[in-house]
Amino acid sequence: MTTATLTPVSALDDAIAKAYATAKAMLPLIRATLHAQFPTGAYLVLTRPVDYDADYDAVRLDSVRDADGKTLHEFDEWAPDAPLLPAVPAEIAALWGDADPRDPSEVLNLIQRVDEIERYQFLTFLPEELRTDDEIEAEGEGGRTPLGIPLTQAVYAPHGDECPARGHAEPPAPVD
Repeated sequence: MTTATLTPVSALDDAIAKAYATAKAMLPLIRATLHAQFPTGAYLVLTRPVDYDADYDAVRLDSVRDADGKTLHEFDEWAPDAPLLPAVPAEIAALWGDADPRDPSEVLNLIQRVDEIERYQFLTFLPEELRTDDEIEAEGEGGRTPLGIPLTQAVYAPHGDECPARGHAEPPAPVD
């Protein structure tokens, strides 16, 4: 018997590791995109269906909230003509390839693709201080904890120290 046409298990392990690293690398793109669209947003809030089928446990877009938990934008996946999200800088839009980062369904598609690599690995639970009273009550009654993607970091890298974790600030204009 020849093994020349057989693939070693390590090839699958390598491919899974590469997919995992690539999925993780998409989070900063999502973060930068939503930060550009909602400069004062602190979290992109996601949910999973309460009565989920094991075959369909995909996340859904819920809202963008600021650092105080105030909803800045609410997504309505059932809206027939969902409005586009705000524009992003050309260099960020280019990283989306043929997908339009202003289209909520494209944003959701990317997040779901990342989440499919390994559920519950890349998305964090929404901090309790950003949850609504209804979400906290539902969770206490067996509901699912909202998930999210933080949109701010200790310091947002493109803006340096001018952009603290609790909000966005444009760099100061040059003085003539």
